Amino acid sequence: MSLAALRDRLVAAGVPDVLEGLPDGAETGPPGSLPVLAHLDDALARAGEEVDAELADVLRPLATGVPWVQTAAYVADPPDATFLDRYAHATLAQAPGVALGLLLLGPDVGYPPHHHPAEEFYLPTAAIRWVHGLGEEPAPEPAGTLVHHAPWQPHGMWTGDRAALLVYVWTGAVGTPSAFC
Repeated sequence: MSLAALRDRLVAAGVPDVLEGLPDGAETGPPGSLPVLAHLDDALARAGEEVDAELADVLRPLATGVPWVQTAAYVADPPDATFLDRYAHATLAQAPGVALGLLLLGPDVGYPPHHHPAEEFYLPTAAIRWVHGLGEEPAPEPAGTLVHHAPWQPHGMWTGDRAALLVYVWTGAVGTPSAFC
């Protein structure tokens, strides 16, 4: 399975045709040793359970062969004492104006409302709770359903008792990182 198979899944899910400029191969490197990576296998298993085995099979080699990182501003000022143990993201491929990557959230994590200038599409591989603006109560949304956020739209996510893996596509100002609201 390859990055092309993931792009096909995203287009089929409703991501606009913005992925054409991405390289054919995913970025690679050692995954690193962030604490949340202990939950990657469970998050991949959950993708197979809640979406389908084909998507889990596409994601497995990509997720295990890419370097995982944390947003520098989050490291400098995390929202709570446990957040950095339960959060990481990885860029799979990037080209001018478009980035494709993965977000891994551990069990019982709250990723508080944040925003960024890039337009964003998420394909969550697990059912989690979301907010799509400030002052909202988190509401559950199903796995495998495309989620869209306009530039600067505040949004946040909450997992339950298992980790969740989300595929993301950013368009526009992809070089500017997220910031908490």
